Amino acid sequence: MKPVRRLIVCLCIAAVPAFAAPPPKVVNAADGIFTAFHNHPLVGIGDIHGLAQGMDFDAALIRDPRFASEVGNIVLEVGGAAQQATVDRYVNGENIPYPQLRKIWTDVVGWLPTVTFSGLVNIYATVREVNQTLPPEKRIKVWLGEPPVDWSQIRTNGDWLPLLKQRDTHAAELIEREILAKNKKALVIYGGGHFTEPGDLGELIKAKHPKAFFIAIPYSGYAEKACSADFEESIQNWPAPSLIAPIRGSSLEQKVGRPDCNVFPPPENPSPEQRTQMAATNHNLLDADALLYFGRRDQLKRGGYMFDMVLDLELRAEMERRNQIIAGKPMTNYVTERNPSVNRPWWPD
Repeated sequence: MKPVRRLIVCLCIAAVPAFAAPPPKVVNAADGIFTAFHNHPLVGIGDIHGLAQGMDFDAALIRDPRFASEVGNIVLEVGGAAQQATVDRYVNGENIPYPQLRKIWTDVVGWLPTVTFSGLVNIYATVREVNQTLPPEKRIKVWLGEPPVDWSQIRTNGDWLPLLKQRDTHAAELIEREILAKNKKALVIYGGGHFTEPGDLGELIKAKHPKAFFIAIPYSGYAEKACSADFEESIQNWPAPSLIAPIRGSSLEQKVGRPDCNVFPPPENPSPEQRTQMAATNHNLLDADALLYFGRRDQLKRGGYMFDMVLDLELRAEMERRNQIIAGKPMTNYVTERNPSVNRPWWPD
C-alpha cells in the first residue's frame, strides 16, 4: 500500500465511531408474536392492567386464525383456578348463569379487590366466540393461573397471605404440568413484573427451561413527560401495533434504561421498599425480549370499567369485606371515578 493511500484509510477508520448500537427491528405486532412461537413454547405478554390498546391487542391475537392452529392455549392472571371447570364449560359454548360465571374473575387472590376492567374479562367472551367456529379438538383452551381460593373461608389477612405467596408458584406449576410437559404452546398474559422480577413466574420457569419464554412488554409512556419525549424521539413512524426487538444491545437500550424515568407516578417521599419496587418495575421493559408499541404517550387510553361494582350491591359489599382484609381500609372512588365505561386518557395530564 502506498503511503498516501494508507493515510486516507487511517483517516477514514478514525472517523468511524468506536461503537454505534444498531436500531432494533420493527415488525407487525401479531406477526412478531407468532414468529416468536416458532422458537419458544411460551410467549408472555406483560399486561399493563387497564391499557385499552393492550386489551384490544390480546383479543385480536385470539381472533387471528394462527392462534387456534399454532398455539391453542392461554394462561391468564385474570382467573382463579377454582373455577377451571366453569371456564371450560363457558368457552366451549355452554350457557352459564352470570353470578357463577363472574366467579372466574372475582374469586382471585391477587387483585385488589377484584378484576374490574371490561377488556380483561372480554378475553373469555372472545375465546368462546372463536371456539364456536372450530371443531372440539381444535378449540382454544383457557387456563386460569391464580391459585384456587374459597373466599368464604378467608376472614383475616393471615388467612389470605399464604395464598398470595402461591401466585407465581401455582402458575409455574400449571405451565410446567399442562404445557411444557405435554410439548404444547401457550400465550401467557400476566402483569409484566411476573416475567422479569426475581422469584416470580418468569424466573421459576427459566430455572428449568432457560429458553422457553419470549417476553413482550408494552410501552405505556413515563410519568415524566420529558422521559416520554426523549424515548419517542427514537420512534420513526412506527406503526401501531408493532413489536420491536431486541431492546438490549440496540439503540433503544439507553433510552429505556434511564434511571430517572418512572413507568408509574412515584409516591411522595418513597420508602426504601417502595424505591426497590419502583426500580424493578422501571426495568421490566429493559429486561424483556421485545417491546410492544401501541402508540405515543398521549395516544394511549385507559379501558372502561365493568358496572358490577356499582349496580350489584351484594357484590360490592363482599368486595368491601375483601378490601378490608387485604388492605385494611375501605374501597374508594368506585362510584365516582370507576363508573365510566368509556376509554379515557392513560395519563390524565
